Amino acid sequence: MLLTDHGQQADTGDLAAKVGVSPAAASQMLKKLADLDLVKLEPYRGADLTTEGLHRALRVVRRHRLLELFLHRIMGFELQDLHSRARALEAVIDETFEEKMDAMLGSPRIDPHGRPIPGRNATWPKLGDSPLLDLPPGTSGVISRITTDDANAIKYLHGLGVRPGSVVVLEGIAPFDGPASVRVKGNLVHLGRRLAQALHVSEDGKKKGSGSVKLVQAGAKDDGAS
Repeated sequence: MLLTDHGQQADTGDLAAKVGVSPAAASQMLKKLADLDLVKLEPYRGADLTTEGLHRALRVVRRHRLLELFLHRIMGFELQDLHSRARALEAVIDETFEEKMDAMLGSPRIDPHGRPIPGRNATWPKLGDSPLLDLPPGTSGVISRITTDDANAIKYLHGLGVRPGSVVVLEGIAPFDGPASVRVKGNLVHLGRRLAQALHVSEDGKKKGSGSVKLVQAGAKDDGAS
């Protein structure tokens, strides 16, 4: 897993915003990770994970997404509540608990938001979908995943009927960073760029997750995982 969603190196400012700290604090965190040989730093370019860093990151993501699915499917928590509750739990469960949870859930490959769950042996999840904003106007597809962890954003999208499995049509994208117009369940909704960027779609007519996930060995390049 790279530090960005699309395979580029992570800018310190972007990383700081993602984890909610100052750029100076993010720089110190990256330096510590570099000392542990978990990231590679390139001056004026950003940071990327080493092979060992990638393996550890995949294990963290796997546990977190399994917990989100467990909380949703077994315990009935709402989608917008999953991220914060999973973060609170992921540090206090061990590997045995994690694997029993995986078995109870049927070794799933997709979390409740449609995002891939890494395999237990540092296998890298890859989806055959596309960012909504990369598609031409008039394209119809199925929401395959929502990549934001913002609880309010998830709640808002779901209130509009935009969730994994929903069929949508991209009607158009306004210029100058204007909103994206999307038709869902017969209704035309306008999504700001930040929300629209969190949506990925697969080809219309395919069931969500059906044939769209494959696992590749960690360390292989994948520009689409998130």
